[in-house]
Amino acid sequence: MGKRLSWSLCLFLSIALFYSFGVRNQDKDFDLLIVNGKIIDGTGNPWFYGDVAIIGDTIAAIGNLKGRTAAEVIDACGKAVSPGFIDMHTHCDSGLGAVPTNVNLNYLTQGVTTVVTGNCGSGTYNIAETKADWEKNGIGTNAVMLVGFGTLRRAALSVEDRQPTPEELGKMKALLKQAMGEGAWGLSTGLQYIPDRYADTEEVIAVAQIVRDYGGIYTSHQRDEEAHLVEAVQETIRIGKETGARVNSAHFKCAGKDNWGIMKEAVKAINEARAQGIEITADMYPYDKAATTPLLAIFNIPKDWEDFKDIREKIQDETIPAAERITLMQKAINGLAEALADKEKREAIRKITLEGDPKEVNWVKTWGWHNFTIVSAQKNKHLIGKILSDLAEEQDKNAFDVAADLFVEEKLGIIISLCTMSEDDMKYAMQQDWLMFSSDGSAIPFGSGAAHPRNYGSFPRVLRKYVREEKTMTLEEAVRKMSSLPAHLLQ
Repeated sequence: MGKRLSWSLCLFLSIALFYSFGVRNQDKDFDLLIVNGKIIDGTGNPWFYGDVAIIGDTIAAIGNLKGRTAAEVIDACGKAVSPGFIDMHTHCDSGLGAVPTNVNLNYLTQGVTTVVTGNCGSGTYNIAETKADWEKNGIGTNAVMLVGFGTLRRAALSVEDRQPTPEELGKMKALLKQAMGEGAWGLSTGLQYIPDRYADTEEVIAVAQIVRDYGGIYTSHQRDEEAHLVEAVQETIRIGKETGARVNSAHFKCAGKDNWGIMKEAVKAINEARAQGIEITADMYPYDKAATTPLLAIFNIPKDWEDFKDIREKIQDETIPAAERITLMQKAINGLAEALADKEKREAIRKITLEGDPKEVNWVKTWGWHNFTIVSAQKNKHLIGKILSDLAEEQDKNAFDVAADLFVEEKLGIIISLCTMSEDDMKYAMQQDWLMFSSDGSAIPFGSGAAHPRNYGSFPRVLRKYVREEKTMTLEEAVRKMSSLPAHLLQ
C-alpha cells in the first residue's frame, strides 16, 4: 500500500521480489544483487550499465557494486532493469479481495508492481476495512485506492437524478474526508455512468475540494469521450483550477470513427491548461478497441413487454440460483432473436434503441453506430474488423437492420468492441510528455475466456509495438511514462 518505487528485471523481477527473502542473511551485504544490467531508471534519461542491490523490499544501492555480496545474485547481462511499472487505471478492487486473484499475477507478469484502483466512480470509501482485509490475505502488488464519486452519491441520495441537499452533500464530503484520513489517495468519477452523470460540475468541485485539502488526486472517466471530448476535458481542467487538486483524464481516448481527429484539440486544451499552471495529466491503454461485449448489449427492449418483464426482474434477483438465472438469460436471448425477426416487434426495439431509455445505458443513442466494431464472429468471420456504420454503407442497409439481422443469425456468436479509436490519435497523445500508460483491466485468472487483452498485455504491448516496432517513443520515455510520471502524480 506504500509509495515506494520498486524495481523489475525486464518484465519479470517483480515476481522474484514478491517471493523474496523473509529473513536477511546477515553474512551478506544484501539479500539480492542484480548485476551487469542496462538500467533504465524511469527519469527519461539515457540508459546506463550498473548494479542494483536490494534488502527486503527496498532498493539499498545502485551503481558499480563489484565486490559486494548477496544471498542471491542475478546476472542481468543483455537485459534491461527498470522501475516496477505503475498502472494508473485499473479495476482490481474485487480481484484483490479474493483468492487466487489477490496475487494479481496478470499484472505482475507485465512488470506492474503498483495498481491504482477504485476508478470510474466505483471505489469504496471503507478504506481502513478494505486495507485490513487485503493485508490479512495478502496481495501481489502495491495498491493505491481511490474513492468513487458514484459510491459516495449512492450512500447519500441513492441513484436519484437531482441535486443533493446541503445535508446530502455534507454526507458525501464527510465520507470522503473519512476515507482520505484512512489512506485513500483521491477521488474518481465516472461521469458517463449512473449516478455520477446526474451531478453537475459544481457538485463535483464541492466534493473534490476535500481531495485538495489532503493533497490527493482527482481522476475522471470524463463526461464524454466522443464528439464532445474537448468540452469534457475542459470540465476536468475547470475542476483542477477551482479546487487546486492534481487532476487526470482517465483512459484518454477519442472514440467513434466520425470523431477521429478531435484528439488534437483535446491535447491542445491540456497543453494550454498546463501552461497556465494547472496540473493535469492523462492515462491511456494501448489498444484501439475498448471493452468488448456480445452484440446483445446494444439493443434496448420496451420495459412493458410482458415476455421480458418477468425475466428481467428475475435475472437481477441474486436470491434465485445461478443455474436458474442462466436458463432465464438464454430464454431472453432466444426471445430477443424472435422479436427482432418479427417486423412489428423489430420496429418497437428500433425505436427505443435509437431514442434511448433515460434509465438505461444507451449505447447506440449515446455513441453511434460508427463506434462499434465486430471483433469476433462464429459464422460471419469475414466481418471481423468491420465497423457497423461502414458495414451498413457497404450493404446499403440501415445500421440497425445490419445489427438485428446478425443477432437473429448468430445470437451470442457476435462480439463487438464498444469504442473504436484511431491509431494516429493514440500515437499523437502518447507522445505528449504528460501521458501515462494504463490497462483499464482487472485482477483476473489467466485463461478467463473472452477477457480483453489489456488485462494481460498492456505494458508489454507498449514496449513491443510502440517502442521496438513502430518507434513512437524511446524505451527511456516509455519507462518514464510507466514509472516516475505516475509516481510523481501520486506523491
